[in-house]
Amino acid sequence: MLAIFPGFLFRKCYYKGEFSKQFNQSKDIDKLLWNIFFSGLSILNTSFLIYVFKAITGLEVLSSLNYENFNGIIDPISKNNLPAKKIIENTYRDLFTLIALIYYFSATSGFLCNWIVITFRLHVRTSFFRFKNYWHYYIHGGSLIYRAKSNRINEFTIADILCNCGGQNILYKGIISQYTINDSNGLENIFLTEARTLLQKKNEFGFVVNTIERDIAGAAFCIPYNTVLNMNFVYVYRSERPKPFNQFYSYSLNILFILAFMSSILLIFFDLSKYGVDGFWEKTWCILLAIILITNVRLFLMQLIKEKPLRLDILSSTVLSVSALLWLMNLTERITWWPAVITTIIYVMVVGFLGNKNKVDDDNAYIQ
Repeated sequence: MLAIFPGFLFRKCYYKGEFSKQFNQSKDIDKLLWNIFFSGLSILNTSFLIYVFKAITGLEVLSSLNYENFNGIIDPISKNNLPAKKIIENTYRDLFTLIALIYYFSATSGFLCNWIVITFRLHVRTSFFRFKNYWHYYIHGGSLIYRAKSNRINEFTIADILCNCGGQNILYKGIISQYTINDSNGLENIFLTEARTLLQKKNEFGFVVNTIERDIAGAAFCIPYNTVLNMNFVYVYRSERPKPFNQFYSYSLNILFILAFMSSILLIFFDLSKYGVDGFWEKTWCILLAIILITNVRLFLMQLIKEKPLRLDILSSTVLSVSALLWLMNLTERITWWPAVITTIIYVMVVGFLGNKNKVDDDNAYIQ
């Protein structure tokens, strides 16, 4: 399972959404080799992160998984025998924790790699990261069709679709909201919102005398691709992309936030008694405080690159970050609980005062 399943999880989480069909679009031997390759990477990645965690925190984690115990497990199994009962009792918890960590990092690494490729548009910039679903590139802005350099971001795509329905040609128009593809990346269905149809009125001689545009009621209008004769796409773009520094700052901060969030969740597996945190519920409280802290630190840092940062977001995130930090220090018996309670009360007052003030300002602006 450790030789294949971590790689399976990585690939499953990497090929998601519009690219999920690519997960099975290769030969069985290729899928097996890729699973083994990514399983090896996941095991190395997990081992490295555990080593870094132990070096930074000084905690003794997975201490029972040493060379002697590993040899005591693997050697009997290679001879079709069961390991000694004492070795199993001493190592089963750490062993299951290690396997869970490998699976966890395999899945999160797949999600993270997909996010990096999509966010930094690596699949557009180079063919190495390009997905096989070529309809994604046609529908979402034509990134590969038009090579002109542009910082614009595709907001939505309007489609004019000519279909043959019952021997009659009908033109449909609307915003592409969704589409489906088959196992060979061919288009199966197109879904339009705000769909309209153009109907032609003919006289008794068969000539078109008038064209009527009619709205189609419903949330989404489905067009099977086997009825399509021709299509025309119009790309609608929004404002230009952020400045390069702001974009790099934002992406880097998001990556650090994801890594910090993942690390916070993993604290549940480790012995934190060295820091005065004992038991499941204290660990849960510690993890919750850590998530609140890193979330609000990220919110505060993101406000620094905005042209018009919100006072409520800056003050509330600052006070709540300090409050969460003080509660963590109280949990680890570094300080008493009074400072944490005071900052929590200040946070409630800040949110209440500025929230009401913003509401009044919005009401006045609406009246004007």
